[in-house]
Formats: sequence, C-alpha cells, structure tokens
Amino acid sequence: MSKHTSEAISRVNTLLIAAFLLGTSSVVVADTFQYGQHVEPAYEGWRPNADGTFSFMFGYMNENWTEQPDVVIGDSNSFSPGDADRGQPTHFLPRRNRFTFEVVVPSDWGERELVWTLNVNGIERKAYATLKDDYLVDNMVIV
Repeated sequence: MSKHTSEAISRVNTLLIAAFLLGTSSVVVADTFQYGQHVEPAYEGWRPNADGTFSFMFGYMNENWTEQPDVVIGDSNSFSPGDADRGQPTHFLPRRNRFTFEVVVPSDWGERELVWTLNVNGIERKAYATLKDDYLVDNMVIV
C-alpha cells in the first residue's frame, strides 16, 4: 500500500469517527429537556412501624434538567383518599429524587390504595401505594 493510500484511508476513518460522534451527541441532546416536561411521582415502597402503623415512601422523577416546578397542594398536587396534604413536596428538584417523604397509614389499612396525583406542565401522573409484599422496603433496598 502506498503512503498516499494509507493517508487517504486514515483521513476517511477520522471523518467516519467524527461523523459518528456528532450523530451520537445530537441524539443525546435531543433526548434531554431543560424545561416543559412532567414530574413523575413514584411509590418507593412501605415499611412497618413499631406502633403497628405503616409508612408509605414516595419520591419523584423531574423529567426536566433545569426547571424546578412549584406545585401547591390542591388539585394539581394531592392525595386520595382522605387528606390531600400528606406532607408531599411542593418544589421539585431536577431528575430522580428517591425516598423524599413518607406517609403514615393506620394499622388496619388492608388492601386499599393511597394515590398521589401530580400535575406539572399540564401532564397528570399518579403513583399508587399499597401494602403488597413486593413493595416491602428494608435498609438494603434503600442503599
């Protein structure tokens, strides 16, 4: 192979790598949003309390990279059944925020569901909390 052919192949390889990297980076940029996206409430699980009650643990995923929405307690940030205000956040930091708060339910909760409804940027999402065994949380799960 001549020196010129080798140099030409090297240039083509460099251009192909550059084109690949540019194409890949544009995909990453297209998949990130600075603002205008929803916040996904998340039920993390439950744990028993010493007094016989249970604590449901919640977090959230703010799909925005920079926007930190504020959502007051009310129709757009509430729990049901019962009291709409269960100590949930009203200010949402970017990205994933696990085990942000707990809601204590009575010992006779049974098979009912506690639903956290959150509406951010016009998109409503819900997290459903139950006492199903699959959601039992211990320290290893939290770690």
